Amino acid sequence: MNMNEQIVNVTLTKVCSIKADGDSDESKTITLRVTFNGVKLQDVFDKAMSSTVIAYQTGARKHFDVLVDKSTVTIPFKAPGRTTIDPIAYVLAESARLGMEPGAYLDMKKAELEKLT
Repeated sequence: MNMNEQIVNVTLTKVCSIKADGDSDESKTITLRVTFNGVKLQDVFDKAMSSTVIAYQTGARKHFDVLVDKSTVTIPFKAPGRTTIDPIAYVLAESARLGMEPGAYLDMKKAELEKLT
């Protein structure tokens, strides 16, 4: 794999829920579109690895006394768990996207589930 390979015209999307502050009951659902164009593959891996490194450093503090200076630790990569959004916010966003009332959207999904069983 060539880590200097340029990524061209790749877009990833992620739906997230945003609140004005931690105590707020109101939230807005936003779809983020992250574009990768002219970015080296190495840069993407470096960014992905940074959260793993920070998580390890934070956890390793509890065991600092048993760490060996200049040693190497191997950590297997794990795909991130699926993030969840507020189910009500999801239904509202999906029904709006489809131009439906939330109740009609839920009825449609219920009918789809009944077909599967």
